[in-house]
Amino acid sequence: MKERILDTLIKAYTFNQEQTEKNKERIIGEKQDVVTKGDIEIGDLIVQSLLKDGSSRVIVESEEHGKQQNFEEGEEEYYIAIDDIDGSNNLRVGQGLLPYCSMIVVFKKNAEHDGYTFDDYAYAACIDHVSGRIFYTEKGLGFVEEYDSEGHLITNSRENFQDNSNLALTLSTDVVSSTRGGKTGYGKGKEVNVSILPSVLDGVYRNYAIVDSGCSVFEYAMTGMGIRNGYVSTGKKMHELPLLYAFCRETGQDMCDFSGRSYDDTTYDFSAGETEVVAGNERTIKEVCKMIQRQKEVNERLKIMFQRSLSSNPGDDGGRER
Repeated sequence: MKERILDTLIKAYTFNQEQTEKNKERIIGEKQDVVTKGDIEIGDLIVQSLLKDGSSRVIVESEEHGKQQNFEEGEEEYYIAIDDIDGSNNLRVGQGLLPYCSMIVVFKKNAEHDGYTFDDYAYAACIDHVSGRIFYTEKGLGFVEEYDSEGHLITNSRENFQDNSNLALTLSTDVVSSTRGGKTGYGKGKEVNVSILPSVLDGVYRNYAIVDSGCSVFEYAMTGMGIRNGYVSTGKKMHELPLLYAFCRETGQDMCDFSGRSYDDTTYDFSAGETEVVAGNERTIKEVCKMIQRQKEVNERLKIMFQRSLSSNPGDDGGRER
């Protein structure tokens, strides 16, 4: 399976290099996410390559191609989640400088329960189409490996984790864009400017260096390689999170929600969204969760104050500058 995964990602990289300008073209304007020809065509290449493995019964699922399988009867041996291209906007506007990635995570069937939990991962890998670097791990490997675009091993995460001078907590774009300049509603359908409400992650902003490449999958790889010391976000799509989970688990880190609950036994749902995640070592997770919880308590008190204010002043639109 490892060879199949690496070969598939190398094929996707080669195809993308040949079709770069064409792949930048946006083709589905009505979707909230940017979708390019690259998402469709690279995704189809990845799906078909994985389905050709006749030695294993597999189901492959992606955003753009749904579920496909290479068997007619019987249960699958593996379920494979892919992200055709994560960071499509970087592909369109990044001028070959901003990372965008393709991801493959393989889950192994577990007879002890229905469906798949995050801890059922067997293999996890992604490729950055800008640098051609592949990041790979598998259950029990104990580290993350880095390969070049020809499949040659370059290094592994053990080397980076010994150098703490590079470490910075990463934060994804969706948090920044949704909490800085958007609006939120509190009581009676009134919209209140976000600027007058502290963000749930304000404590994190103040205490950590924030790095954001615009491609979550790339940041997961950087966390796994020890280039970053953690990752934090809210409102994430679940389909790509098993990559971060596998990279963390194989490098002695953890991944949990904002309450500190680990993802070990969480049932994986490809289509789920609005997911909270904190990843990193024990100290990072404890510090970040504590700051977030403290900020949530402040936000809840502010929410109650606004609701009371709107109730006592029904003519107030709640949205004027203060």
